[in-house]
Amino acid sequence: MRLTGRVRRLAGSAALALVLPLAACASVPASDTVDLVRAGCPTDIRIQTDAPPRVEWGFLYGLLDADSVRVGDDRVSAPLILDGEPTGATLTILTGDPLDGVSANVQLHEDDDVLLGAVDTDIALLDFARYPTVGVFAPLARDPRLYFWDAGVYPGLRNVESFRATVTPDGAARIPVAAVPNDPFTGYAIGIGWLTAEQVVADPDLTLEGFVAAAGLHAQAGDALVDPTLLGRPGATPRPTRWQVLDDIGYSRDQGVLSAAPQTLVRYADCLTVLVPELQRALVAYLDDPEATNAVVVELAAQLGDEGYDAEVADAAFRELLAERYVGNGRDDTIGDIDLARVRGLFETAVPRWRDAEVTVPAGVTPDDIVTNRFIDRSIGR
Repeated sequence: MRLTGRVRRLAGSAALALVLPLAACASVPASDTVDLVRAGCPTDIRIQTDAPPRVEWGFLYGLLDADSVRVGDDRVSAPLILDGEPTGATLTILTGDPLDGVSANVQLHEDDDVLLGAVDTDIALLDFARYPTVGVFAPLARDPRLYFWDAGVYPGLRNVESFRATVTPDGAARIPVAAVPNDPFTGYAIGIGWLTAEQVVADPDLTLEGFVAAAGLHAQAGDALVDPTLLGRPGATPRPTRWQVLDDIGYSRDQGVLSAAPQTLVRYADCLTVLVPELQRALVAYLDDPEATNAVVVELAAQLGDEGYDAEVADAAFRELLAERYVGNGRDDTIGDIDLARVRGLFETAVPRWRDAEVTVPAGVTPDDIVTNRFIDRSIGR
């Protein structure tokens, strides 16, 4: 949820405009200078994220040469540097809209110039027959998605599991629920009995303004890294809100796993063998020293039309990242790897519920089809 207009993915290329030099980003420790192009990477490494500039993608923004950043309508681009040294490649971060229901798995098949894209594991599973992708790097260890609602309108509503049993104040209908279009969790919630299809708002306005305009009558999907701060600001909403993080109720998807199309995985295997460990190091470096990079993230968010993502929101989001362990080492001492047990848990828990809700689930897909740790360096952690 954001205070400003959405930043949608654009299919065509956008003209890039030179911006003023940004604050220097955190450096990335490396023992030797890395030439990513000689390692087999494209000269322009394009990575599609699922949001405008945000702290959860801070490790990517920390790789940009802060003196040469260029900004377009839907992208940020600069020479990719490691430990202050050039790598021979440019990094182009393609920004996305977290509210539009469009996943990067489609773009990974439609645009061969995009090397990696943020794909949630539930979408990777459900779309595998049409748009197969393989996740290679997980920036987040937990999914920060949540639902929130007006505690004044629904004082007895304590959790997402009770949506189906909750009625509007006039008793005429069940509580409406505004969700991201095509969200697999909606099908899961219907299948498990927490929600009915009739409760889902067809064309939701998932902004804070939309929530206020609905007078608190509907529950709404949101983001644990942003929404509690926005909702807690004086005058943001007329009444207090409650929320629940979906990861806390057993829906164990992984959000924004950097993924590749299968053919890209083959073509750029040598590149990913070098690039993925550098992403791991970049994530560690950013978490250890975020201040300068967070200033860059806030500045770029404003330039891309998202002024509501200010320093207060970014600082709170970063604190939440660490405090609630949304980022960090997995079950071992490695960062950025994909927890296969967690992915198996999604298969075991969600697939039967999707089928109960008549959601089409492709046959024969296994966790190993949609994620891999083959490029992860197990020695890199925080």
